[in-house]
Amino acid sequence: MNKEQRTKNKKLFTVHCSLFTDSGITLVELLIAMAIITILAAVSFGNFTSTLIKGRDSRRKQDLEAIGKAVELYYNDMKAYPTSIPAGGTSFVNPNDGTVIYMQKIPTDPQNATTQYCLLSTDGTYFQLYTRLENQNDPSLIPTITCNSINGYNYGLSSPNTTP
Repeated sequence: MNKEQRTKNKKLFTVHCSLFTDSGITLVELLIAMAIITILAAVSFGNFTSTLIKGRDSRRKQDLEAIGKAVELYYNDMKAYPTSIPAGGTSFVNPNDGTVIYMQKIPTDPQNATTQYCLLSTDGTYFQLYTRLENQNDPSLIPTITCNSINGYNYGLSSPNTTP
């Protein structure tokens, strides 16, 4: 092989190699792209989960306020707070007159329908309502209490004459 042929082959090889590397994706580039996508997915999933938790907690707080208003309506009619509330999904009505409805349907926990909201009212002179919030950084959390022999309630509201 003479010098002229070697130069020609070298140019062909260089052109061929440079075309291949410029138009293709290397394994390292592919791995970097996958790593970036994974990191972005992990960050957005964390934010999404946090948003879902805060949304469920907001619903729990609203449910407790609605039940509290129904309990106050009961008090206006009966001159005492109820000592219990119906199970979630059922109506809260006047025990003496079934046509008086305080709440069409007692709400259930947004994540677990078998988890009930808890009412404490031993003698009918006050009430305390409790639920469990998922967000442990919520500023309105109270120290964890036991309600009706169930542990873990960490948010509550009450009648005006007591505290949760």
